[in-house]
Amino acid sequence: MKIRIFLLLLNFFNLSSAIAQEIDLIRLNYDHADIKADQIGMAVSPDGKQIAFAYQDKTIKIFDIAANRFVKRFNGNYSSLFDIQLTSSGNIALIAEKEMQVWNWKEEKILFSFKFTNDVTKTAFSKKKELLAIGEKGGIVEIFDLKNGAKTFEIPGKKNHVSALAFHPNGTSLLVGLMSAINFSPNALSLYDLTSGSEIGKSDETANYTMVTYNESGSEVFCAGLNKSSTKEILNVLDGNTLKVKRKFNSEMNITNSRVPYGGIIFKDKLLTLSLSQSFNAREFLTGSVRFTTKSDKLKMPPIWKFGVGSFHIYPLQSSGEKVIVNASKNNINQIYDSHTNSITGYFFSDSNDDFAVISRDGRVDGTPAALAKVYWTTRGGAQRTSLESTLEKGFAPRLLTQIINEESGSLESFDVDQVVGKVPVVAVKSINGKTFSSTTAVVSTQKKSTIAIEITDNPQEVTEVRLYQNSKLIKTLPATGSNYTFDVSLTSSFGEENFFFVSAGSKSGVDSEKAKFTITYTGASEDKPTLYLITVGINKYKNPKYNLNYAQADADAVEKSMKQSSSTIFKAIVPYTIRNDKAVKSNIVIALDDVRKKSLEQDMVVFYYAGHGVMSGEGADAKEFYIVPTDVTQLYGRDDILKDKAIAASSLKEYAESINAQKQIFILDACQSAGALESVTERGVAEEKAIAQLARSTGTFWITSTGSNQFASEFEKLGHGIFTYSLIEGLDGKADANGDKKLTIRELSTYIENKVPELSEQLKGTAQYPSAYSFGNDFPIAVYK
Repeated sequence: MKIRIFLLLLNFFNLSSAIAQEIDLIRLNYDHADIKADQIGMAVSPDGKQIAFAYQDKTIKIFDIAANRFVKRFNGNYSSLFDIQLTSSGNIALIAEKEMQVWNWKEEKILFSFKFTNDVTKTAFSKKKELLAIGEKGGIVEIFDLKNGAKTFEIPGKKNHVSALAFHPNGTSLLVGLMSAINFSPNALSLYDLTSGSEIGKSDETANYTMVTYNESGSEVFCAGLNKSSTKEILNVLDGNTLKVKRKFNSEMNITNSRVPYGGIIFKDKLLTLSLSQSFNAREFLTGSVRFTTKSDKLKMPPIWKFGVGSFHIYPLQSSGEKVIVNASKNNINQIYDSHTNSITGYFFSDSNDDFAVISRDGRVDGTPAALAKVYWTTRGGAQRTSLESTLEKGFAPRLLTQIINEESGSLESFDVDQVVGKVPVVAVKSINGKTFSSTTAVVSTQKKSTIAIEITDNPQEVTEVRLYQNSKLIKTLPATGSNYTFDVSLTSSFGEENFFFVSAGSKSGVDSEKAKFTITYTGASEDKPTLYLITVGINKYKNPKYNLNYAQADADAVEKSMKQSSSTIFKAIVPYTIRNDKAVKSNIVIALDDVRKKSLEQDMVVFYYAGHGVMSGEGADAKEFYIVPTDVTQLYGRDDILKDKAIAASSLKEYAESINAQKQIFILDACQSAGALESVTERGVAEEKAIAQLARSTGTFWITSTGSNQFASEFEKLGHGIFTYSLIEGLDGKADANGDKKLTIRELSTYIENKVPELSEQLKGTAQYPSAYSFGNDFPIAVYK
């Protein structure tokens, strides 16, 4: 005993002086106060289609990788969650310390629930059979069939706790390791037949095992643990049939148990493990040599009855791919590891609301606006930070998770945070109406007009432009002229007395400055009731008949009618601009936009709806631009000159969004693809989505689009409209009023469309179609029902 205490103290001091640094995360972080709840669990379905997340506030969410969005969120009725497992058949197991609930997550209902004899200590899941093994205190193992909701059998306890569990890949046997909580005496691994429940084999070497896992064929088993004196790791590879030792890996003296693997998988030619302190390590499975480590080991020494206890899972993201997802940071940022390049190539952040962000090693980003504002890059030492939101112009990549999973990542260069962030301009508010600005002093004005003075305090030479946003909408952009800029603004009560402003600067690196925020309270004269300016464009007939569409005109007519009916009580007047078929040329659409720009006031609302063709054009990723296509465009592809002359570019719509005074703007594009396109639908869809997202972000306006869609006559026969516009009209007619308050907001409408379109498209076409909605602006009502 004295020798063991001495070794413990010796190891303590050795580790205290040489504790490895925390995982770098490419220096990604977030402020804990900004998140809704901590992530406490994560699982991937065996088919690699969905990822499940569990949070401290009992929220369960399902992320669909193909859809690139959370498709389900519900509240789990559990306490002290231990683990979660996701099946390919649509079920999710929520495992608490003494009970388990099996849910059908699509229908949000509990199918089965089970009480355990003792507290859970370890779990294992058979993908092939959808069996879940629950190891418990007292050495009991209970086996459950998650498909049928039945307990298949129980392995009796032996007064030890279960510390290692693994199903054979064929799902016919289970390997069990026990840990003695009384005298810490080592035990052999035991193999049980799942048909008879009888013990059919034992390992030839004993240890205090903390994990076991089979390779894909079941021919070999990796096991880890501690020796009898708990002074050294056991890292052995066993024969999968005989359980005899085939080879041993070099191990280190490690009394504290902080480095011993507690869970992992054999993936391709690598052994991937997680330690007690959540350190992620990759070894060559043949030799045991460490190829990658996050080096996040901390000094941890659990009590004996906790050795081997816990949920430590690593999940493949595709059965035939090279990527896995793991949580090696014990927070809301998950890591994506590439076994081919031995590197972390991406990150997935999520919160218990609908927020998520995906980040690649080379600096590309994707996600919800709120998440992109929460998560930030930091320089070494954390002296400077810049939000992911600031890198959208440079690095936004729609459906980034799918790209990370499928791409060859060996050629990717890491995003150099220190180099980029150090050059980002710093923006400050200098004065408002001639008075020096202080963030601690409220600014109140009775005058509608105000003057804002802005100063670039750092890196003014890097500035490309300075942008001012009011109530999240872009109202003015000034080109770079040095360090000082002045904006004249018109205050409004359209969102209440408080006018929320922020200013940001674009930089040569493509990374924007952090926002400088301020508020002016306007107590002047109340404004008139707003006017709705409603532009609807629908084109069935094109000059080139091969581009003709079935029901774009009917869609535009229905949207105009629905908007007039549902919005009439909000506005003092509705001013329609009805543009159809041969009248839908560029000049007429521009005339309507110019008229709105001339007439609209800050309190007004603008809705621009377009049903017709949309196309990406231009050479090179940076030169490509999205166009909506008027009726007289005779060639969609290969003639950029025609598009520049006759079509309307996204950059033109951006200019109108900025210059139109109305602070509530909605752009809805049901832009169809032509069958003669040169690029694949997927490629075009991603390119369009990027263009629309950057438009929404840069202007602070709302954009909803049926990115990548095609029109089919069968849709019209059954619905009377295209799927996208049918869902839009249903939403406008009241079905999108989620809280039943008889008031429809733009966020409620966009959420309804995002949920309804895939449901309908799967029913009618057999394949889900996913629209895109980007809303970087404030929420506001668009309809009131009696």
